[in-house]
Formats: sequence, C-alpha cells, structure tokens
Amino acid sequence: MENGFVRYLKFLLECVLDLVYCGDEKCILCGEELYKDKIICTTCAGNIKICKDKFNIKVHDKWCTCYSSAYYSESMMELILKLKYKSSFKAGEAIARYMKDTIFNNGIEFDIITYVPMTKKSIKKRGYNQSEYLAKLLGGYMNKPVVSCLNKVKDTKDQIGLGKMNRWDNIQGSFKINNEYSIENKKILIIDDVLTTGATIFHCCSELIEGGARKISILTGAKSKV
Repeated sequence: MENGFVRYLKFLLECVLDLVYCGDEKCILCGEELYKDKIICTTCAGNIKICKDKFNIKVHDKWCTCYSSAYYSESMMELILKLKYKSSFKAGEAIARYMKDTIFNNGIEFDIITYVPMTKKSIKKRGYNQSEYLAKLLGGYMNKPVVSCLNKVKDTKDQIGLGKMNRWDNIQGSFKINNEYSIENKKILIIDDVLTTGATIFHCCSELIEGGARKISILTGAKSKV
C-alpha cells in the first residue's frame, strides 16, 4: 500500500506533467482549449455527421457488410486529410475513436483486423499507411490481432479526382493475398479511411474470399456521398 510520501510525489509529478503538456490540450482543428483526453472540441465534433447507414456488397458468393463512422464532410474530412497528408496522428486517434463506437454500436464481430495496403513506393513517399495506423489503434482498443492479409502489387493513381468508372479501372488487379498468414475460415474486419465507390474494398474482399475468409466486414472512418 502506498504511503503518503509516495502519493505526494505522484501528485507533484502529475502537476509537473500538466504544466509541461498543457499547451497540447487544444483542439487539433480550431485550437480551442480542451479538457483532458479530448482531441477535438465540442463545436468541431458537432460538425461531424455520424453515418448510421450500412450496406452489403456481393463478392463472389458472399455478402460483405460495409460500415462507415461518419460522412466525408466538414470536421471528419479535415481530420482524414490531416492524417493522410499532414502526418497528424492525433487526427488518426480522433477518427479511430469514432470507428470504435461504430464497432460497438453495430455489434460487429471479427477474429482479426486487416487494412487496405499500400505499395512500398507509396509508403516510402508518405512515410506510413494511414489505414494501417487506424487498424492498429482499433486492434489495441478491441484487443484483436492486426494482420497484414493483403499486398498491393501495383502502383495506382490517387483515387481522389477520378470518376466512378476510372476508379474501378485504376484499382483493377492491384491487390494480392499475403500467403504468410492463414485466413482460412476467419471473420475479418477490413479498415480503410474513406469509402467512395467501393472499388478498392470490392477488390480487397475478392482476394480475401478467394483466400478462404469465412466472413468479411468493412469499416471506414468516413463515407463519401458520391
């Protein structure tokens, strides 16, 4: 049992840490002062339109269910752009918290988490895979293993700015199963940042089903209205 002196030292340490890190407790979107454990302020959070819709896509002989935490607009769009292009991992934490809520609210069941991969060239250019980062945060929240089930074998154009048909053509043949891991009869949750036409997710699901996955669910931080 801790004595009073030890408790006092811990109290002093917490006070020092509060002084050192107090400048960091600001909304990453607007800079407003925050309470502890918050990443964005109430106003910015109020600009996030939660997505309660889900839909199924048929891939080969299986139905895969797609979930998104919010619509790709206002604060959520800014969070994703900060994570994807500005290396803001705090933005990633904020997105992952919404995604965790989506898992709980919908009772999504899965054995392992995977993510939409990037080519080595793209990772080298950006420095990290934002979908992998989100997946690892969720793996920690849910106490589930995060497995690299897929490889991206073809460099593609950024999907942003491409039309619907061009997105499907752009992504065709880009993904291959990673045979280092067995996914036979596994329930898999695929993580990505944004769902637009569903082209990327469709081809990822196709590879996983051919690799023996029993059930596939998809979760993205945001969903475009396109």
